[in-house]
Amino acid sequence: MEWKTKSSLIDCGIFKKRHMKTYMGWLSDWACRLANENVPYNIQNKQINDLRNRYIAKILLHNLNESIKPLVKSLNKFLELGTEKITELYRTGMQRI
Repeated sequence: MEWKTKSSLIDCGIFKKRHMKTYMGWLSDWACRLANENVPYNIQNKQINDLRNRYIAKILLHNLNESIKPLVKSLNKFLELGTEKITELYRTGMQRI
């Protein structure tokens, strides 16, 4: 596998999900379309982040997710804080990390 990694220790679930989505039964023409981890500009990391965002969005927004209503309520309450307060919270949080 050209996209095999040596440094990614936490993304095995993302790789597995991608493999399950793209494998059609034949190794000879398997097109997972993930970049090699040695490709410049961290393309594979960006691909993994995009996939992570796609998968979490599908999980959160699925019609069987019974927690969506409280989540939307919390999000709306957060957005009512306004741009300035949200930016302040973000900066404060980034300083603590």
